[in-house]
Amino acid sequence: MYVAAIDALPPVGDPEYADRVAVVLSGLRKLQTSLSEAAGRSRVTPSVIVALSGVRHRYDELMTAAAEGPGATLGQRLYVARGNAKLTTEEAANGVGLRKDLIEAVEAEEPATEAETAQIKDLIAALGG
Repeated sequence: MYVAAIDALPPVGDPEYADRVAVVLSGLRKLQTSLSEAAGRSRVTPSVIVALSGVRHRYDELMTAAAEGPGATLGQRLYVARGNAKLTTEEAANGVGLRKDLIEAVEAEEPATEAETAQIKDLIAALGG
């Protein structure tokens, strides 16, 4: 489960880190989606649940490391600030007058408008990020 790719990442301060971690995080998001869908089925096995938990833990660890780096994206910073504040995407969105799906999209590295970006940066600052 991406262990080799994660272990092969350069240090957070390395100029290549941001691009390389983005690829790994994208893959982990896809794997998490697949495992989450499998876990939602009625006949799921414990191994699926364990795998999903493992992917989520690794994703959180990588996002936290990436958010601390010099090339941190808005999505990485938002994900970590929101997670540290223990807010759902819906709660965070409501707090700044945005849509839940926009918060989710930004955390998945989708673009936002300048106005939305400003609101998200204000939210991150308010949450201490």
